[in-house]
Amino acid sequence: MADCVFCSIAAGETDAHIVFSDDEAIAFLDNRPLFPGHTLLIPREHHEAIWDVPEALAGRLFVKARMLSVAIRDAMAAEGTFVAANSIVSQSVPHFHLHIVPRRRK
Repeated sequence: MADCVFCSIAAGETDAHIVFSDDEAIAFLDNRPLFPGHTLLIPREHHEAIWDVPEALAGRLFVKARMLSVAIRDAMAAEGTFVAANSIVSQSVPHFHLHIVPRRRK
C-alpha cells in the first residue's frame, strides 16, 4: 500500500531497527516502545486487520511470534513476554502487526 509506513519498512524504503526478516514477515523495534525490546512483527504483504490475514499466513506469523518471544525474552533478560494485536481500534498503523513485549513481574 502506497502510504503505509509498515509496507515502506518491509520494502526497505524507511529505516527501522530490524531484528528478524524472512520472505513473508519482518520484525523491528517499536519506535514508541512500552518497554525496551518492544518489537513489532508484520507480514510483508499489506493486510489491515487480523481477519484480513490469510489463515495459513496467520499460523506462520504466530510460529514466528513464538520464536521471537523466546529470543526477546532471553535478549532482554525478561521473565516472559506479552504478545498482542489490535484490530482497527487502537491500531496506530493500519497494517496488521503483533506486539511482542518483554515483561517482568511487578
